[in-house]
Amino acid sequence: MQNQNYRHCWFHPRWLRSFNILLASMMILSGCASSFGNSPPTPEIAADAQPSLEAAGSSLPAVLSAPTEVPSPARIATTPSPLSPTAVQSPMPPTASTTAPPVANQEATLPTFDVSAQTAALLTEFAADLNTAENWNRYTMNASLDPVALTVSGAQQVEVRNRADTPFDALYFHLYPNHPDFGGGLSVENVRVNGQAAPISTEQNNILLRVELSQPLIPGAWAIVTMDFTARTQRNASGNTYGAFNMQSGVWSLATFYPILAVYQPESAGGSYVGWDRRPVSGRGDLVVSEVALYDVTLDTPADWSLVTTGARVGEPAIIPQSSQRRERFVSGPQRDFFLAALQGLDQASNVVDGTRITTYYQPGDTAAGQRSLRVAEQSLQTFNQRYGRYPLAELDVIQAALTRFLGVEYPGVVLIEENLYRQNGRTLDTTVAHEVAHQWWYSLVGNDYQGEPWLDEGLASYSQVIFYEALGQGELVNAELENFRRIYLSTRQDGRDAAVDRPVTSFEGNYFALVYAKSALFFAALRDQIGDEAFFNFIQAYYANYRYREADGDGLRAIAERSCSCDLREFYADWITDAAAVELP
Repeated sequence: MQNQNYRHCWFHPRWLRSFNILLASMMILSGCASSFGNSPPTPEIAADAQPSLEAAGSSLPAVLSAPTEVPSPARIATTPSPLSPTAVQSPMPPTASTTAPPVANQEATLPTFDVSAQTAALLTEFAADLNTAENWNRYTMNASLDPVALTVSGAQQVEVRNRADTPFDALYFHLYPNHPDFGGGLSVENVRVNGQAAPISTEQNNILLRVELSQPLIPGAWAIVTMDFTARTQRNASGNTYGAFNMQSGVWSLATFYPILAVYQPESAGGSYVGWDRRPVSGRGDLVVSEVALYDVTLDTPADWSLVTTGARVGEPAIIPQSSQRRERFVSGPQRDFFLAALQGLDQASNVVDGTRITTYYQPGDTAAGQRSLRVAEQSLQTFNQRYGRYPLAELDVIQAALTRFLGVEYPGVVLIEENLYRQNGRTLDTTVAHEVAHQWWYSLVGNDYQGEPWLDEGLASYSQVIFYEALGQGELVNAELENFRRIYLSTRQDGRDAAVDRPVTSFEGNYFALVYAKSALFFAALRDQIGDEAFFNFIQAYYANYRYREADGDGLRAIAERSCSCDLREFYADWITDAAAVELP
């Protein structure tokens, strides 16, 4: 497959050539487009590996909350021994230890992560969401950013609870920056479980880290895993690698820069895999499959850089004595990832909508488009709050960034928008911002298996473009969005490449965008026609309420739709999603 999609969308030029006549005529590719003919910049630092562009028991150690005074940089206090910062180094595979002492047996007692601090990231009326914090793992992280070396070095502590009904003999972490499409790297060392050194090994060419447990982690019990890490990006490499892990145009974007715990799926879940998610990571579609967790992150940054992250800052920045570094602490609220970017030289504008502060960051020469992106983000948030259910978080950020190969990408509480859209300052910018804001509901708050069922979040985010223009009373643009989806899908169907939508990203053959974005969006339009407006929006709101902070699947979506309309949708759903019937388009 020659189409690659990251988080939101990345069209590889070879894929675009097969659709150039169709796509060139479209004002907006449902929130996705090519690089507008601009020549990609030359990377200043080459990756070690070029990206693949192939088709597209004892009481647990205490965790200290972030200090009120400035501590030593990049260090997390633990018992019995602290983590030390990792030296800057080239990414290398972790080396398995064969002499680690046994891991003490765990008791099902709660670690001492400061859950109450997480309220800073939530709207006041959603603070009670933290009452279910026992459902989420917790990350405590201290790290130091070096924009000259293009590295983030630090230590993290992950409090992991076994919520399955079977013991764990190992834990798995994804090292996503080691995927060739990232063009950078992530190295790990000094891995410990409950304070004792743990044997480690890697799979998938250093993308998956296995941490051995010498005694099983029983259901209901917690383990504390600590490790040092160093992440490294490239500079000016968005033309060759994933632009959200790159420094360019004053934006140092550090998507998924840390080891992130893999998802464990019990057999009863009925998903596309059982046990730990050890599937090879495909660069087509969203790479990161994760579940909601809580993050408490302290970062040291040169004072002339500003930080934008998932969640909210706690307290005021502190200047580290006898240095040019500033220290800041951030908490996430319940989020399925922690995004980090360091900015230099960008302007900003902000406003509060329904209690959430929206801030947009843009190049000084693109002020009008920056203000436009803020206005569209405000309108999108208001629309989706009304149509879907309230966004529970206190902040939402929009960043103009050099993405080059795709138009927009979503992370929890942060969206990145390709910089050239700001220069065009037109409908493509509007639709992309609306699409990515919709992903805060469909991807971030309501999760799904992005490698196994990508249509769920992309279909709803794409149909949200229609709902956005509908809320603005712009009927002509509503029709234009639907017509774009029809043309894209019909072209694929007429070429004999129609297929079931409900399939993993690896099984699409030149039809990923046409099915996952266009046909899936049309499915929701057809469903709305089938059951009527009232039942449709009752369904959407019930779907959001039921799966907020959880992972949905297609069967769950259909069941909620059937309850909302008091009707049987099995044949309708099969025709559109699980089979390839010649459906009538809305």
